[in-house]
Amino acid sequence: MNLRKEKQRLRRLTLAVVCWVCAPTLADSMVLTLEEPREGGTYTGISNLRGWALAESGIDKIEVDIDGVYAFDIPMGGSRGDVGSAYPDFPDAAQSGFSMAFNYKALSEGSHQVTARALSKGGAVAIQRVQITVDRFISSFIADPDEVDISAVSDVTLTKAALHLKGLRVEGQAFDVALSFDTATQGFELIDITPQESPTAGAGCSSASRGAGDYTLDSQGAARVFRVHTPTGYAPGTAYPLIIAFHGWGGDMGEFLDNAVVRSESDQRGYIVVAPLGLGQEEPGNPLASWSFSGSTTGLDGDGLNASVPNDSSAICDDTVTADYRYPSCQDTAENSCSWTQCTTDDFEFTADLIDDIQQHYCVDSDRIYALGGSNGGMFIWDLAREESTVGIFAAMASLIGLPHRGYLAPPSATEGMPVLSITGLRDRTVPPGEWGEASFTTTTDGDRYYYTGATAITKAWAEAYGCDTSSAAAPIDVGVADVDCRGWSFCRGETQWPPVLDCRRDMGHTYGLSWSWPLILDFFDQHSR
Repeated sequence: MNLRKEKQRLRRLTLAVVCWVCAPTLADSMVLTLEEPREGGTYTGISNLRGWALAESGIDKIEVDIDGVYAFDIPMGGSRGDVGSAYPDFPDAAQSGFSMAFNYKALSEGSHQVTARALSKGGAVAIQRVQITVDRFISSFIADPDEVDISAVSDVTLTKAALHLKGLRVEGQAFDVALSFDTATQGFELIDITPQESPTAGAGCSSASRGAGDYTLDSQGAARVFRVHTPTGYAPGTAYPLIIAFHGWGGDMGEFLDNAVVRSESDQRGYIVVAPLGLGQEEPGNPLASWSFSGSTTGLDGDGLNASVPNDSSAICDDTVTADYRYPSCQDTAENSCSWTQCTTDDFEFTADLIDDIQQHYCVDSDRIYALGGSNGGMFIWDLAREESTVGIFAAMASLIGLPHRGYLAPPSATEGMPVLSITGLRDRTVPPGEWGEASFTTTTDGDRYYYTGATAITKAWAEAYGCDTSSAAAPIDVGVADVDCRGWSFCRGETQWPPVLDCRRDMGHTYGLSWSWPLILDFFDQHSR
């Protein structure tokens, strides 16, 4: 709960209930409520000055002082049926409103006191004072209106009281802005403006920065390779959002970065993209790179429970279905205890080491670090949000045709949840999403037999962790991409433009579709910061 706002609400409520003021006619009771401007509010340009007032003898007039000096009277007689119903014993209660448009730009920038003073016909007086801030931020005060950058808005939240825009940029400065509908002007009124703090940045913002290219990092005694793509015009003094992109099984550093759409969209939106290379399998002569994660190191049998549960010890690779596995680590029923992945190093520790290295050599916005994985890498990212060493790093994640192995429904370990976008293919035979609303496991149909947690089951578990209402089925969400069906749950904590957990599916097989999926992923990341 915001204590400041709650105190303000209670103060307004108290003043609305009664405002008794000693006056020559003590028996003449009065009620005065100044609804706008609001205590602690920020104003600029033309907005309302309004409220309502009652007196047993009737209201004579409403005066307004600015900073202790009389300024003007406000017209009375506005229709207020709500007040009339609440105070039927007061004369003219249903016409007790006062309102006028007031040009706040006439006041100097800074703090001001606005006083409303109601005078009754019986000689009594009621007073209410509010402290406001006048901010000169608005397009009319900007030499070049083109300097207002709406595309930079990272989060849009609609509440009953206001429309909130996060990251609106004006003349290069980022602001968090709140708007409410102004009945006087029939437009939106600016009610709150807060300059954003500079992004939390690493040492790379003050030191000599690397450029794009391939680099090597020593992690746990192993030389790990990664590729860095920097946006066009990259400047070490500016903090950029960062995406760590994990390739699929047998993939490499070019799996994402060789794609023209990935590079152009990342350049346009100012993202640094880092593509690390996984390690190969333990089997000699098998160089196929992959990632190590829970579920890849334990087996499951037919009841869907984890191998850690007594009597649930069968391997995740089903050797009764396919004797000759195309994935070498599943030979002899996962002889090395791993399936689809290497088991030689801790990839969670490597991920933490990698991000630390990137922050030392590049200017990164530490509040906007994201994880993306495709296929095997998409399976890996679910665990990144469960591991203590990595969960606190990321602002959001995206899994592209990658689902956890069967039984792995654990939500992110962060108490506030983790935003995640899941993209799967309806015709994917390698990592099938299952049916909409189906909570049971899914099974491959491409020749081998592997078990996965269905897309609905994992996204629902993560939505619950985010405080969403999952009592009903996920509802369709328009993400602006043709032929993509996205669904999510509402009433989540701090809802953004889209729900924080999205389950998106397209009529496709086991493919990335980067021409449309990458822009969608960036749209999702743009809405979330830590």
